Amino acid sequence: MKQIGKFVLFALSLSLSAFLLSCENTQEPSDTNLVDDYLHIRAAWSPDGTTIAFSSIATNAAGLYLVDSSGGNLRKVLSDEGLGVTWSPDGMWLAFTNAGYLYTMRPNGDSLAQLGELYGAIRPAWSRDGSKIAFVPRDAGTGIWIYDLNADTASQLLEYGNYPSWHPTTGEIIFLDTKFDVGSGIVLYGFVAVTPSTRVVRTLSSFTTISDCGFSSISPEGNRIIYSLRRPDDHVQIWSFDINLVQHKQLTDDGGDYAAWSPDGKKIVYTRTQPGDGTLWVMNADGSNKRRLAKP
Repeated sequence: MKQIGKFVLFALSLSLSAFLLSCENTQEPSDTNLVDDYLHIRAAWSPDGTTIAFSSIATNAAGLYLVDSSGGNLRKVLSDEGLGVTWSPDGMWLAFTNAGYLYTMRPNGDSLAQLGELYGAIRPAWSRDGSKIAFVPRDAGTGIWIYDLNADTASQLLEYGNYPSWHPTTGEIIFLDTKFDVGSGIVLYGFVAVTPSTRVVRTLSSFTTISDCGFSSISPEGNRIIYSLRRPDDHVQIWSFDINLVQHKQLTDDGGDYAAWSPDGKKIVYTRTQPGDGTLWVMNADGSNKRRLAKP
């Protein structure tokens, strides 16, 4: 593996000034700091729409699971941590974080393989052409990196940004940028697009909120972004942003986190965060017709 040393050095030496200028809010929802009631997290829809992969952190049932999008045929494919799962565009592979490293695996649990020595690589997102995986370094907490599957190399794209997802047609990576102004205490969020080949960056939206923003992803049509907003009282809801209308809309009012699009953009799978639940639910893209997908 090339450039791995640089990855580790970056993760360990992120300066205080960079942290203050462009960083994650320290209160932002994370993969590892989970509400006790969460049972099923970080779901991802298969490219053909038939299957949903997710991580269970339920007592005595932890692991990586698959379930039919209809809600049936629940099966465990990995009896271990498998966070932030993402599908290859042909549906033949899963990528996820296990014990701080990136892994790939067949959906049936075969051919488990570690991708290099990328310790601390989280939130993987598979490119539309299948050749690359974008990710974020956990220790640094911010910054967009790309793992090239053909070249077997990892390289830093940006020193800032979080929650990468690939635009369906432009080849851009859409991510969340967070800037914290120490003097005013205001947090400025931005949905930003970057072209990997040129590193040209453009801002899709900037907004402020007292809530912590996280887990954003672009829709299959490329016109909407879903994300989570966690209020200071720890209540978290799912919102969407319409890029063309420049309009934010709340989709849940009974708790929602870790939202993911169906491949046709018509539905969203998410973790319902109402106390006593924490399981996977599905709703229409406009927030209507909510239903439970999988029980513990």
